[in-house]
Amino acid sequence: MARVQVLPEVLVHKIAAGEIVERPASVVKELLENSLDAQSTKIVIEADNAGTSRIMIRDDGTGMSPADARTAFKHHATSKIATFEDLLRISTLGFRGEALPSIASVSRMRLRTVERIEGGGQEPHPGTEIVFEGGNLRSVGEIAWPAGTEVTVEDLFFNVPARRKFLKSIPTELTHLTRQIMSYALVSPNIEFQFTHQKRTVLEATRASDLGERVYQLFGQDFVANLVELDFSNDAVRIRGFTSLPHEQRSSAGSQFLYVNGRSVSDRLLTRAIRDSYQDLIPASVYPIVILFVELDPAEIDVNVHPRKTEIRFRNTSPIYTGIRQAIERALVQGKASFSALSRPIPSSQLQPAFGTERSWETPTGPDHPLPDRYQLGGFRLNNPYQPSLPSGFQAIPLSSGLAGFNPEPDPHGDDAIPETAHLARSPVVLGQFVESFIVVTERDSVLLVDQHVAHERILYDRALKGMESGENLPLQRLLVPVTLQLDPRQAAVFEHLSDELNRNGFEVDWFGNQTIVVKGVPAIAGHCDAQRLLEEILSSFDTREFRGDQAAEGLQRLREKLAISIACRAAIKINTPLSREKMQWILDTLMLCQDPYTCPHGRPILLRMSIEDVLRGFKRI
Repeated sequence: MARVQVLPEVLVHKIAAGEIVERPASVVKELLENSLDAQSTKIVIEADNAGTSRIMIRDDGTGMSPADARTAFKHHATSKIATFEDLLRISTLGFRGEALPSIASVSRMRLRTVERIEGGGQEPHPGTEIVFEGGNLRSVGEIAWPAGTEVTVEDLFFNVPARRKFLKSIPTELTHLTRQIMSYALVSPNIEFQFTHQKRTVLEATRASDLGERVYQLFGQDFVANLVELDFSNDAVRIRGFTSLPHEQRSSAGSQFLYVNGRSVSDRLLTRAIRDSYQDLIPASVYPIVILFVELDPAEIDVNVHPRKTEIRFRNTSPIYTGIRQAIERALVQGKASFSALSRPIPSSQLQPAFGTERSWETPTGPDHPLPDRYQLGGFRLNNPYQPSLPSGFQAIPLSSGLAGFNPEPDPHGDDAIPETAHLARSPVVLGQFVESFIVVTERDSVLLVDQHVAHERILYDRALKGMESGENLPLQRLLVPVTLQLDPRQAAVFEHLSDELNRNGFEVDWFGNQTIVVKGVPAIAGHCDAQRLLEEILSSFDTREFRGDQAAEGLQRLREKLAISIACRAAIKINTPLSREKMQWILDTLMLCQDPYTCPHGRPILLRMSIEDVLRGFKRI
């Protein structure tokens, strides 16, 4: 009996769906690409339960004839390519002919379409309606329908329960869905997009004149204000788009949109070029905002690498990498004149003496023109090199007085004994502050430096998380003047599902329009914080991190941890903050009661320790 056999067509489609349809956002991607290739001018997207229950996409594109509509559900049926040469110069988003049959095999799908009539004087074509269920054709009929196509996908993975179990929570799936739509709205500013979820408008963008106007529509004025335009070309490639000034940073790569010949891609070469362009300007742990369009000869790339068409290969990578580096670096220089000004600029108003003297910054400097003892620069207060601070009774001895050229010799009568520590108390003792940012502490056999910001952050994090887990609402502090915050579509999708948890944990926030929220109160421990920045940080932290299930204990715990991290980070004592000895001792004592007193919630160390062995080794005593 033959063991090798040809698989049934429905099973073939299900296998293909496993490669193409990963989640609702994958369905939206494939259908949007069809709409864009059909020369649509308006696309409407509707979704319920983040697309797991229902997705509907309607366009006013070229549509299909009855015969083409039937053929479109056959495997590898496409109008995009016809010969092998076409495959080498692909200019459309779709070309594989797998999307419709694959999606139809794992859902209940309905297609309605009418072919657009070019010119006038012709009878309108009849519309076609085709219904599939789990890959099986249920009905084909003729309907009255306007020109264009509408595809409705319901009950995704209803017949593949194992795949449905791998879907994430509604907020996570909605985030992916919204990002996918935003990605195609950016690449097509001349097309109108409308996206509603549960009948609530998430994204609405009318036809824009250019990319800059589309970015403004999707993200708002505050977002655009910190971007500089990219426009660079050479013989091999053109680079255009926008990138952020270095002080505008994100905690994830969720605000990077990368395109090659109008195709949204995920490519290591592009991300490495972006990272290298900012390598001396931002910390390695953060990401710039980038909307990048790479345009080159289609024959120079291979898009037939992966069924989802998000991975590509470049024939020659060098001009792409170099072009992106040059485009970003030139844009940043033009945007801020010089690289020295590209990190967070310090306004001259902040360059003030630390101790209240009225001498201005413009005062001539040098030994003959004394400056105040200390100045504030770059976040830290610095000593004035012309006025060294000496204890009472001491005076500075210039090197010219006889010490120049002096070479010390070993003291034959010196004391090389090792200090005794057994009689000293074990409890740590606070000595003071170093640069008003680090607490200096001694123990019996070591010296500690405690980062006051991250230590306080750990204390507040534990306190906030404990309050959330206990079920008791965190104390609320109302704002004297409520503030509003305009959200981008992705943040709005996240807020829609986090608002209840926020209001249960010390916030008072609510909708104030389609994509605007009003903040009336914040947790009392963060009462002195910037409410807008605090909410932005919380919503941004859910861009790429996922948690399972709306009510699952694991997902709820991660949600609360993220809230506690954001609250603690914003509310904690900052560097360059003078502290009383009592406050320093309280931080130290309370820190030792925390579950993990050694690292902050982000994983950074809180304590640096120098043992007595390190000290003795440094002084050459051992």
